[in-house]
Amino acid sequence: MRLRAMLAVGGVLLTLPSAGQEIGWQADAIARALEFHADNLPELCVPPQESAMVPASFELQIGEETAARQALLVEFPCQIGAYSETAVYLLSDQLGQISEVFFPSPQFEVAYSGEGESARVEEIAITETLNRREVINPSYDADSRTITERNKWRELGDAYATTRWGFKDGRFQIMYFAVDATFDGKDNPQILIDEDIW
Repeated sequence: MRLRAMLAVGGVLLTLPSAGQEIGWQADAIARALEFHADNLPELCVPPQESAMVPASFELQIGEETAARQALLVEFPCQIGAYSETAVYLLSDQLGQISEVFFPSPQFEVAYSGEGESARVEEIAITETLNRREVINPSYDADSRTITERNKWRELGDAYATTRWGFKDGRFQIMYFAVDATFDGKDNPQILIDEDIW
């Protein structure tokens, strides 16, 4: 569930549950997340007091049913560009624990045949996988507990890399990775990873 009411803490607006929802631990969790984010600001992120965007938060259960604890996945906007924006995430739970969220992100190389926008893709090869905090153009789906990134290479959006992670065993794990390395105005990605982690 996305929490969207507002609270001012330290001069920054926060998202909180709307009226009628339990607000005790969620309000505390968001306040702790905001303080942690400000004290441990990633290098590429805009300071919260300079951002006009309000952090969003989503309820997320950590652990098995018999030993689960409730948490909020708090999304902090980082950068806003011409056709992309980035965000980082924190997990802030009902017990007062806060942790940075990392995303395994494939790095890759593209081999082209020819030059310019008409060049054909010969091969796309994953070279390594790095854990990143920053997600580009993120979209979170609460029902499936997945975050999808679409890293557009230009405004048209016909060339891009997209990654989807699912939350399992207390962390986000890669489920899907595809790259459309052609600049042909069409949506024709090559799927490099497609795994069912559930």
